[in-house]
Amino acid sequence: MAHLVTILSMLPGAVGIYFGFFYLSAEPERALAIVTATTVGITGIIAFIRHVFFHKSDARRLGWETDRPDWMFEVGFANLAFGVMGVLPVFLHWGAKSQALVLLGYALYLFQASLLHGYRYFSDEKKMPARLWRSCLATFLYAGMMAFFACYAIVSSMN
Repeated sequence: MAHLVTILSMLPGAVGIYFGFFYLSAEPERALAIVTATTVGITGIIAFIRHVFFHKSDARRLGWETDRPDWMFEVGFANLAFGVMGVLPVFLHWGAKSQALVLLGYALYLFQASLLHGYRYFSDEKKMPARLWRSCLATFLYAGMMAFFACYAIVSSMN
């Protein structure tokens, strides 16, 4: 089940990044709002659901099965916190700087997760290709695009 929820969480983020680039030159505020609401808001909330409600299948998917899923809940709660913070500044019109800050925070969080998955891939005896491609490289690229939009918004707001 976690695999299906993982795919569901990737979809809004990918669509959001696509439309973010689509609107970036003509309507940068709209682009930033779309990227923030989808890559942080929707994706963070779905990640919470995956880590908390489907923690057993998610841990199995990651190769981190445990009898004590407390850390899975903690990761889920962090995703929920970011997810809510990804929705609030967009719908409450708090401006580009708050959206950029949320994007940058979640991007840094995901960069670190990407590095952890990369470390686990290279240090584990059993090499899981999904960990390398999806959990490490795809997450790294996803976080990089989020950071791009955050930096773009910060630089644009300075002018």
